[in-house]
Amino acid sequence: MGENASDRETAGSSANDRMDRVLELLETRDAVTVTELAHAFAVSEVTVRSDLGLLARQGLVARIRGGARALQRGQSEVAFDVRLRVQDEAKRAIARAAAAMVGDGEAVALDSSTTAFYIALELRERKELVVVTNGLRVAMVLADAPGVSVIVPGGLLRLPAMSLVGDFASGVLRTTSIGKGFFGARGVSLERGLMDLNPEEVRIKHEMADVCERVIGVFDHTKWRRSALLSFVPTQRIAAIVTDGHAPAELVQEWRERGVDVVVAPRGLEPVRPSSDPEEVADTRS
Repeated sequence: MGENASDRETAGSSANDRMDRVLELLETRDAVTVTELAHAFAVSEVTVRSDLGLLARQGLVARIRGGARALQRGQSEVAFDVRLRVQDEAKRAIARAAAAMVGDGEAVALDSSTTAFYIALELRERKELVVVTNGLRVAMVLADAPGVSVIVPGGLLRLPAMSLVGDFASGVLRTTSIGKGFFGARGVSLERGLMDLNPEEVRIKHEMADVCERVIGVFDHTKWRRSALLSFVPTQRIAAIVTDGHAPAELVQEWRERGVDVVVAPRGLEPVRPSSDPEEVADTRS
């Protein structure tokens, strides 16, 4: 279709990554243009138009002359549901591997990320599990799980992430002790740790991570070479990372050399039920 060989290679290897990035850009901007995307991704405008056409057919963006714009509320699902479809296979694999770290009788934190949503699905069969989350969709997944107690700190509703943010959560978190916390990220680096875009989201992530004994980053391969506006967990506080099989090997090795346990989740991994650890129990201090 008029693409050169290098464009075809790029499209074949990272079309999902490009579309993921377009959706992220449209969370903070009204529109993007074909020209700017072609320049940013180092591909032809034909390739970009193909990407945008696919996103439009999936109901994720609206095509406009020369580019694409974000859907208005009411035209499609909110941004959270849109992001659930992006890299969903990788997120499900990450979720299965992350859930295998959680046993019965623990207290864990899950943020409002889409990866945390998939982790919640994997945790529904746990017993005597306490989950602290600011994610409404995460809480809904676990609401009727008989062995799971859900603590949702109060706050202001942030619709794009279906999350609660603000000062209301601080009181609850200050009196809570959590064994493991699982956090999604928009970017990660050895210099800045885990990063995200929205200041309110970053604040609640930071407060949740502060009360966790072990902080575990959960994100797919598209986040490894990205930066974001704000850091919410410094590198030295990250105990482990769970990612998918397309994560860049050299960066994975750098983190391992820093003493961080990096788990690379294979696609199609079967759910694993860990044995209960009586030493790790939910502890909520009054």
